[in-house]
Amino acid sequence: MEPARAGFHRIVADILRRAPVEDAAGIAWGLVCGRTVAEKTEVLEFREGVLRVRVPDEAWRANLAGFVPRYVELLNTMLSKQVEKIEFVPLQETPQKKGAA
Repeated sequence: MEPARAGFHRIVADILRRAPVEDAAGIAWGLVCGRTVAEKTEVLEFREGVLRVRVPDEAWRANLAGFVPRYVELLNTMLSKQVEKIEFVPLQETPQKKGAA
């Protein structure tokens, strides 16, 4: 099973390296963090090596902080630009999108 997983990983990484970096970062985030975390979070932006991710609250920020080294390692195998840091931004600290209630 591991050779199939490695092959899949190489294919996905190749596709993501060709995609616009903002799009690729969002897709890669969902693959790296897993479905449960991806459903509760949202990539806000990827600029100058910093991936900003919206999280539901401070508890989520604290819980995900321990995974940052692994997330960065995996993201850097998939993206054309290196992730140096991940910032988790609680929902209360992010501006509402236009048109949102």
